[in-house]
Amino acid sequence: MAGFADLLREGRAPLTVTLALGIALHAMDVFLVATVMPTVVADIGGVRFYAWVSMLYMVGSIVGAASSGPLRSAYGPRHAYVLAGGLFLAGSLACAVAPNMPVLLATRTVQGFGGGLIVAQSMALVSELYSAELRKLMLASISGMWAAAALIGPALGGLFAEAGFWRGAFGVNVPIIAVFSLLAARHLPQVLAGRTRQPFPLGRVGLLGAGVLGVAAAGQLAGTPLRLAALALALLLVGGAFALDRRGAVRLFPRRAASLRAPVGVAYGLFVTSSVLHTTITVFVPLLMQQVYHLRPLHAGYFASLLAVGWTAASLTTARWQGAAERRAIIGGPLLILAMTGVLLAGLGQLAAPAVGVALVMLGFGVGALSIHLIAFTMQHASPGEESITAGSIPTVRTLGIAFGSALAGVIATLAGLSAHVDAEVVRRAVGAVYAASLAVAAAQTLLAWRLLRLAPAPRDRVGRL
Repeated sequence: MAGFADLLREGRAPLTVTLALGIALHAMDVFLVATVMPTVVADIGGVRFYAWVSMLYMVGSIVGAASSGPLRSAYGPRHAYVLAGGLFLAGSLACAVAPNMPVLLATRTVQGFGGGLIVAQSMALVSELYSAELRKLMLASISGMWAAAALIGPALGGLFAEAGFWRGAFGVNVPIIAVFSLLAARHLPQVLAGRTRQPFPLGRVGLLGAGVLGVAAAGQLAGTPLRLAALALALLLVGGAFALDRRGAVRLFPRRAASLRAPVGVAYGLFVTSSVLHTTITVFVPLLMQQVYHLRPLHAGYFASLLAVGWTAASLTTARWQGAAERRAIIGGPLLILAMTGVLLAGLGQLAAPAVGVALVMLGFGVGALSIHLIAFTMQHASPGEESITAGSIPTVRTLGIAFGSALAGVIATLAGLSAHVDAEVVRRAVGAVYAASLAVAAAQTLLAWRLLRLAPAPRDRVGRL
């Protein structure tokens, strides 16, 4: 049976290191920037656009991830990957010298575009260049990059913030980007057969970007009716992109990506619900731990990272599961998520802080167990000829879930009374409403997992093997 060391054997070491560095760049940046943003606005102003720094990065990431397939087809994996690194580098350097908030917002979008390209192409290369036996081990390693970033990023960002040098948080990645780009240029394959120069699907990419921008705008609008209208418009725009994509010559998604009658469509539904869930569960954890449990901001912030700890633990401990064990993870992960969401809701404000931490770790374990096996399962069951499109579009779908989950949590919390006035009772009521909605999503996710396994029966010769 293969082990993690096999990822570095038989000439795979440069490729493995390149892909891991690419994911690490994107993940570290997310946590670094979130930590230094108060220092940024104190220096260059623009506090009313505080949330847009992260939102526009997300918009750029989704557009970049959606653009990955067409760019790979036109230029080949190597050139497209180096282009992604170059865009991320240019965006990082421009952010580091931004004189004001409008410039920072524009350069942050460019940085997000490069980050989205990197992540999507990394997933496609994992599908193309690693055997089924090694694929989950590589996915577990990628998950480890996110966990490391969740633990190191806030601490490193805090050091830059305390030193009053927020620009360093954008520049710290530059040496890593240089190494990453050099490795990509030297070791990634360059496939020229796909260079047909087909038209870039600008309309569909634009619809996706506009849809995510609508989600971002929903959180900034005053009044619940306007927020709900913005979310409804965003859903229509994203749905329109998927509908047009089914008829496109150059596709962003598999043909049946939105069908609950096809394994890939159900799998994408699971990716969305999983992203919605881990976003709605964690987005208010720091506020909950500060207001209800009276923890210091630093300690409260790390409670939100406990889900990432559980996620990584599941990825590392279940990476070798195959056959029946893999299928148990796909149904068991959602069941564990459902149970822990119920525990958090029922014990809101009553559980001791350590118990809340344990529940978050266990919930993260369920997310991780589902995620690693669902990705591998989806790659394995991709339609012939759609393997790269399927793998490369997974980050787009997951980020869409994060965007809608964040907006949904904000709207529900506002409806429950969370506003400028914040106290323990208001926070408890608002988080309770968000967790109640999360419980409904978790139930739907469990049903989707059951349907996925029904649509894709296990091969007879693999049932019962671990």
